[in-house]
Amino acid sequence: MRRTIRGGRPYFFADPAIDKILNMVVVLASEVWTLRERLAAMEALQVRQGSLGAGDIDAYDFGPEDEARLAGERKEFIDGLFRVLQEQVEEAKARVARQPKPEAKAGLKGKPKSRPKAKAKAKAKAKAKTRARRR
Repeated sequence: MRRTIRGGRPYFFADPAIDKILNMVVVLASEVWTLRERLAAMEALQVRQGSLGAGDIDAYDFGPEDEARLAGERKEFIDGLFRVLQEQVEEAKARVARQPKPEAKAGLKGKPKSRPKAKAKAKAKAKAKTRARRR
């Protein structure tokens, strides 16, 4: 019996973006639920042992070292949450990099076509400089 899934990631909705958002929500929900269970267990143990009073958790302030550690963990958490979308961005960048440039695709060689607006702006700028010098 085959133990691996053939093909890529399975899709459940017509729009793959909805599947990716659903995946993110499920991953986030599982993380939140795990944390809620662990926090409930820790609070119950601390209250039972008498080392935690009502409101102690809400009043706690983290030190600078703890803040730095939590900032790193928060970044890892967010990166994991948006991993699916980041993969999509990287795939799109790779596709764009593999595509030939428009000039090469159309068979155009040499200089690109001139832009009249850019030339007009350059002329106006030159005139303004000339006027400024005369004053």
